[in-house]
Amino acid sequence: MRVAEFLPEVKKTLEERGEPRYRLGQAYAALTVSLVRDWEEATSLPKGLREALNEAAPAAVLDLRNASMATDGTRKYLFYTHDGHAIETVMIPEKGRHTVCISTQVGCPMACKFCATGLMGIKRNLKAREIAEQVLVAARDIAPERVSNVVVMGMGEPMLNYGETVKALRVLNDGEGFNLAARHIAVSTSGLVDKIRRFADEPEQFHLAISLHTPFGDERAEIMPVASRHSIPELMDAARYYVDTTRRKLFFEYTLLAGVNDQPRHVEALVDLLDHPLYHLNLLRFNWTDTGFSATSKGDAKAFLRYARELGLSATLRPSRGQDIDAACGQLAAKDLRGRPAIPMLSRP
Repeated sequence: MRVAEFLPEVKKTLEERGEPRYRLGQAYAALTVSLVRDWEEATSLPKGLREALNEAAPAAVLDLRNASMATDGTRKYLFYTHDGHAIETVMIPEKGRHTVCISTQVGCPMACKFCATGLMGIKRNLKAREIAEQVLVAARDIAPERVSNVVVMGMGEPMLNYGETVKALRVLNDGEGFNLAARHIAVSTSGLVDKIRRFADEPEQFHLAISLHTPFGDERAEIMPVASRHSIPELMDAARYYVDTTRRKLFFEYTLLAGVNDQPRHVEALVDLLDHPLYHLNLLRFNWTDTGFSATSKGDAKAFLRYARELGLSATLRPSRGQDIDAACGQLAAKDLRGRPAIPMLSRP
């Protein structure tokens, strides 16, 4: 991991002060291992240096404004960037696991018609440190328990912020830093085929998920504008390249929309489309947003899953989490969370 690329302001401050080179590594460890958000907490650094860093290169680049907890234990964090943009991050607790869902852009340019984030448009890309810090804050919050998984499925299309996203993931994966295994990190894309191929060629064993949502090209173009740029055959060529190159399972995300993509003909077409043993279909019922769509009923969603499995598809129906605080998949829109039940952020000794 090239620490200087991740912490350029810190590096500059250290150089201006004539500090020894190892101080940069100490600062990096303070952020990614000790999870400090104020340099005064970094006791491995001299007091004078801590003061200088707090003045010139603060430990926290995101302002944590609020954290809310859903009835199922899901937590949503509202951050503001230094230039006043709001982003959201979600932490999902499960048996023996804590999964953090992170954002890579302020808003999203993909304009998927069923997604609240897509209604926002795009403000800017997040920097690698802003992306990684979302995980570090969640990790500090749940300590001494650990973050077990990271999914890049929050606000934004990560493949349109490719360099900064991969840089952040390498920080999270770094054995001398946060030390999260690459196979516990997954990136979701709406289907940018050139970036899928590029991602397949990366040396780390990160997982990939492709947002599919229908096996029919005309329907996909209607609900996902990206489909007008890349046809389903082009997308599946890239998918095959990914599995042939990496030999890793490839996940296809599929949001069930009542009367839109939840009919038997969709299952039958998916069987023909997802014809590789490393392909896996992740089904999710639509989480309400003010987009005009409705969720497939629970019974119909289970029937869709059952039919898919009967026809030989590897498939799962994922539960929705955090709906009562708008933290479920497709609901992130960085609303002001005032009025939500606040939870205290855990302090570290």
